[in-house]
Amino acid sequence: MQGVLGKFWETIGTKLGERWLAVALPALLFWALGAAAYVHAHGTAGLADRAKSLRTQPLVLQVLALVAGLLVIAVSAQLVDWISQPVLRGLQGYWWPSLRLVRRYLTDRQTRRLQPLQDRFDALAPLVANGTADADQDGEYQRLDLELRRCPPRAALHMPTRLGMYLRAAESEARDKYGLDAVKCWPHLWALLPEQSRTDLQAAHAALHRSVTYVIWTALALVWAWWVPWLPPIALVLVWLLHRFSLLANAAAYGDLFRATVDLHRRALYTALCWPLPATPAAERTAGEELTEYLWRGGDRADVTFHT
Repeated sequence: MQGVLGKFWETIGTKLGERWLAVALPALLFWALGAAAYVHAHGTAGLADRAKSLRTQPLVLQVLALVAGLLVIAVSAQLVDWISQPVLRGLQGYWWPSLRLVRRYLTDRQTRRLQPLQDRFDALAPLVANGTADADQDGEYQRLDLELRRCPPRAALHMPTRLGMYLRAAESEARDKYGLDAVKCWPHLWALLPEQSRTDLQAAHAALHRSVTYVIWTALALVWAWWVPWLPPIALVLVWLLHRFSLLANAAAYGDLFRATVDLHRRALYTALCWPLPATPAAERTAGEELTEYLWRGGDRADVTFHT
C-alpha cells in the first residue's frame, strides 16, 4: 500500500510540477529579463550588495525572501493566465463599442484581403479540375483553398483580424453546413464526445492559450524599456513573430480540429435527444436549425416525433 501511495503522490507531484513550470516559466523569464535590464542600466554593484546583505541575514529571512520571490513569479503568472482569455477575444476583434469605427475599417480590410484570393482561386479552379494546372499552380490552388476555408465565406461574418477570422469560421461552419449553431449546441455536444476527442481538443486549446500568454509576456517586456531603450523594437518584432507563427498557427489547428469534431459527432446530438435524424444532406440544414432552436429555447412542436 505504501508503494502505491508513494507512486500516486509522485505522479501528482510530477503533474503539478509540469503545470507550474508551464505557467511560471514565462514569468520567470520576464523577471529575469527585468533583472538583466536593471543590471544593464545600473551595473552589478547594487545587485551584488543586496545579495551579500541577504546572505548575512538569518536563515529564516533568507527562506522568506526566496518564498517572496517565488510568490511574485507565481502571482504574476496567474494574473497573466487569467487575462489571457479576454486578451484572446480582444485579438479576435471583440472590442468595446467606442472602437466600432476602427473595427469596421479593419473588418472591411479583411474582406478586401480575401477578394483577390477568391478571384485567383476561381481562376485556378478550372485548370485544376481539368488537369492542366502545373505543379506551381496546383500548390497555389491548395494554399488558397485552405486559407479561404479558414475564413468565413460571407462578409457579414468577417472579423477585424485574421485570428478572429480563423476562429469565427470554425464556429460558423456548422451552421452553414448542418444548420447547427455550434456555440449554442457545444455544451451538449461536448458532453457526448469520446474521451480521446476531448483530450485532443483540450490539447489544441491549451496550445492556443499558451500562444496568447507568450504574446502577453513579450508585450509586457516593454516595461523594461525604462532601463533598456533599445528593447522595444526587439519586443515588438518578437510579438509579431509569435502572433504570426505561433498564435495564428495554433488558432488554425484548433479551428480545423473543432470542425472535424462537429463533422464526426454531430449526429450523436440527434441520437442522444431522440430527435429524428435527417435522411439527406439537403434536409440536414433544416433539421439542424430546428434542433438548435429546441436546445436553446425548448418548444412544444407537435410535428416532431421522438425516436427511441
